[in-house]
Amino acid sequence: MNAVTHENVLPRARILFVDDSRLMRMCARKILGSTHDLVLAESAEEAWQLLEEDERIQVLFTDLQMPGRSGFDLLDQVRASASRRLAELPVVLVTGTEEREEMRKVALERGATDFITKPFQASELTARAKAHVDSGRSRRELRVLERDHHLDRTTGLGNRAYCEQRLAQAISFAARHEQSLTLMHLRLDGLAQLLADLGDPYAGRAQRRIGQTLARSIRKEDTVFRTGEESFTFLLPATDRTGAGTLQDRFLPDLDALGLSGNGHSLEVTCRFHVQPIPLDGPNDAASLLNEGLSGKVDAEAIAPDEVRPPETPVPGIEEALQMIERGESERLHPHLPQLRERLQPLLALLDAR
Repeated sequence: MNAVTHENVLPRARILFVDDSRLMRMCARKILGSTHDLVLAESAEEAWQLLEEDERIQVLFTDLQMPGRSGFDLLDQVRASASRRLAELPVVLVTGTEEREEMRKVALERGATDFITKPFQASELTARAKAHVDSGRSRRELRVLERDHHLDRTTGLGNRAYCEQRLAQAISFAARHEQSLTLMHLRLDGLAQLLADLGDPYAGRAQRRIGQTLARSIRKEDTVFRTGEESFTFLLPATDRTGAGTLQDRFLPDLDALGLSGNGHSLEVTCRFHVQPIPLDGPNDAASLLNEGLSGKVDAEAIAPDEVRPPETPVPGIEEALQMIERGESERLHPHLPQLRERLQPLLALLDAR
């Protein structure tokens, strides 16, 4: 059995090579065509249109001197683009031996990534292509990490580290403007174990729906985070204990509407709230305050936890169940599948007998 290599797994990198010389384009195809997904253009105008339309282009090689718009013009257009993808695209200028060193210096100042001189060696062109494909891929992966490092991947909400960061900022703002600041913690007791019992993909869908439901429930000025396996925290600026209490019902997730059921069994999940007013006249370490709130070691006079179970819903009739399936609402039938099967059993037995 052949080993799976890094090259086997990753798709071919797409490279755009621009030169008005047909001979140079043929050379580039011969050298790079077997190892890369090569796109050719004969003018800066054609190259720009390809760059705008094709998001998979990872590196641009362009001749410096071309009729009409030059490689410099194309470089300027790429670097001035409002698209971050284009503005950060590696651009390698292909220069002639007669072009002076001063021109190369100007090109670097204008944002060129690298140079290669004609006539180029196959090994040199291949090495430059690989190096800039790898560097571009690393930058894209870093951007994804920068974008997603504060997110809980299962619910799409902010994670605990992001909650601590935002809480520290909110404490500073509230103290400076003499405003109240409150955290409200929601626990969905039993959620982790029961979702584990259900398994994927149902558990993943249920957690995404929880995140979406909680995010929709908050006011514009509030933020909700996932701060534990079964814990969610609402950051409520300019809100005191009483104000937080009035928001409790608004933040309560409708577990029945979320479809937290599977294999015909409703999840035994209970909701508990407690409110944590944030003191602004003492030690205000965000991580410590959040730990206290999540552990329950906060003001005993906070609003008493409410326990809410999903309300029981009547078992739909067979005709109604079929209509729900046609409307794409089959998940709502999951809690009632055993009763529906029982109702259908006589009909199934009759069919088997025939």
